[in-house]
Amino acid sequence: MTPKIVDKPAKREEILNAALKVFSQKGFKNTKIIDIAEAANIGKGTVYEYFRNKDEMLAAAFQAMNEEGEEIVGQILATTLSPIEKIRKIMKTLCELYSSDLEFTGIFFDFWIEGMQNEGQPAIDFKPIYAEYREMLQTLLNAGIEAGEIKPDISEHTASLIIGIMEGLFLQWLVDPEVFNLPEIIDGILDTMFKGIQK
Repeated sequence: MTPKIVDKPAKREEILNAALKVFSQKGFKNTKIIDIAEAANIGKGTVYEYFRNKDEMLAAAFQAMNEEGEEIVGQILATTLSPIEKIRKIMKTLCELYSSDLEFTGIFFDFWIEGMQNEGQPAIDFKPIYAEYREMLQTLLNAGIEAGEIKPDISEHTASLIIGIMEGLFLQWLVDPEVFNLPEIIDGILDTMFKGIQK
């Protein structure tokens, strides 16, 4: 009898998706490995063949999310859009990506909490991510100033402001999705924000 060949990368992704679903429903702290195994329709031991613990699953999910975001940003930066159009496109696309599946968006709270409070979770580190996005936005803002699109006297912290606005909106929406439809209002928010910096 020919042994069954297991597609390990696919199985790992299947387990990770099941874990994310359970994390989102029950919260990271309240989730047990057996809950993930049941959601993935596998034995508890099989989970440990792919992940040592919940922390490793959360770190893998965080890495996957970050890599997807970086890929999207890279694609937009490579276009011929003007600097300010690139900023708009990046903010809108990331907003739409991270709000596209309400079932999984709750996991963002766990990313923030574990990244900020759990010293045993060094893989979730927002500091270099924020630094990278500030640098990228500042580069685009400088290019916009040189192109005459953006006021030359804007605050040196405008990149941080843009991140803060977007993240603040996202957090409000996570807490209460009924207060507004994030993808529907994003264009208006960006219009308001850019009125303050555009020439």
